Amino acid sequence: MLDRTKAPDIQEIDAVSIQVAEVTHLSNGVKLHIIKSETQPVIRLDFVFKAGKVYENIKGASDLSAKMLFEGTKNYTAKEIAEKVAFYGASFDNTHGYDRSEFTLYCLSKYTTDLLPVVLDVLQNPVFPAEEFKILKKRNQQNLKIQRQKNNYLATHSFTKLIYGEDHPYVYGYEEGALDGLTLEDVKNFYFQNYSLSGLEIFACGAIDDNLENILIEEFSKIKTPAEKPTTSHYVEASNTNKEAFDKVEESLQSSIRTGMTFPHILHPDFHKLTVLNEILGGYFGSRLMRNIREDKGYTYGIYSTISPKEKDSMFYIGTDVNYEVTENTLSEIKKEIQLLQRELVPNDELKTVQSYMIGKFLNNIATIFEQADKYKRIILYGLPKDYYSNYINTIKTIDAEEIQQLAIKYLNIDDLKTAVAGRKA
Repeated sequence: MLDRTKAPDIQEIDAVSIQVAEVTHLSNGVKLHIIKSETQPVIRLDFVFKAGKVYENIKGASDLSAKMLFEGTKNYTAKEIAEKVAFYGASFDNTHGYDRSEFTLYCLSKYTTDLLPVVLDVLQNPVFPAEEFKILKKRNQQNLKIQRQKNNYLATHSFTKLIYGEDHPYVYGYEEGALDGLTLEDVKNFYFQNYSLSGLEIFACGAIDDNLENILIEEFSKIKTPAEKPTTSHYVEASNTNKEAFDKVEESLQSSIRTGMTFPHILHPDFHKLTVLNEILGGYFGSRLMRNIREDKGYTYGIYSTISPKEKDSMFYIGTDVNYEVTENTLSEIKKEIQLLQRELVPNDELKTVQSYMIGKFLNNIATIFEQADKYKRIILYGLPKDYYSNYINTIKTIDAEEIQQLAIKYLNIDDLKTAVAGRKA
């Protein structure tokens, strides 16, 4: 009989394995990645185009271009697209990013062939109806006005401008009125210039038998897109000499803080180690920033630090919302915690706790086939080595306090911090 008075034995994790896809190079040049799993009768299809913000000439063109694909095609109206997807209990949506634009279908595998005609028509044959564009543009303009009333939106927007520069494609969000001049022709041009076969990766995962695999290969081999290859990326190296930005929000009781700097790329040899440093500083609920600024000082409900990797760059930042009267105190405490990491070694018990937490969180994040597919997809899109996640686990297990201290000294230079605040000054 199980003795519930005793905790289960702790098991050491030696290595992790992410399920690897079968890759088929289709006759039209598209790469199809298939990850099979029979645990649940569902399937996910991801169509990933090189059509993110880095390719746009007109602000908002990439975002609205992706959204307009759902507003009607040669064979289906927007209503018919939505009704057919809903009829089969499926989900078909877009995630628009800085580097790429992704279209994702979730459905029961037995309904895949019923939904493929709609999905492929959306991707290949949009008609960009003028009336729907007016409605969509107006809705996005209204959403932008609402977002720009929020301190955290303003702070993040200003912070990314401090990091990258005024018009860089990696800047978060938009200035007020940025979408006003966007035209239907701008949106159509973006689609016709950037939705290309050369930039398309398709990921299929879930309950895929041999028959469905053959159907997917046959149907995806017929895909035609308007562009031969995406237009030139507008990414440039980050460059902004300004260190501080302040967005004044009258009558606001809180201030949103964003402070940080550029970090090494995801392929850099120190990247895995830096994730451990970040976790100690502000990456989880028991982090130093949480213990100090939330638990001890009571300045905030939550504070975090994170590393945000993109295909061309990485950014480290700390974010929180505090009463405006303690804004400067909060920034001082953040700097104190960074300096403490530079001066003193992390105690062994704290390091062990963080290591166990990070490994456990990682294992929890690969529990389903879709989560494993997400990890595999990152390997492909970022050009990572196949043993990337095994190296990640090994780094977490083997890093020591001396390495963490040296990383803090090398990469968390207080003088390099850039800080944006949105709210009021005390």
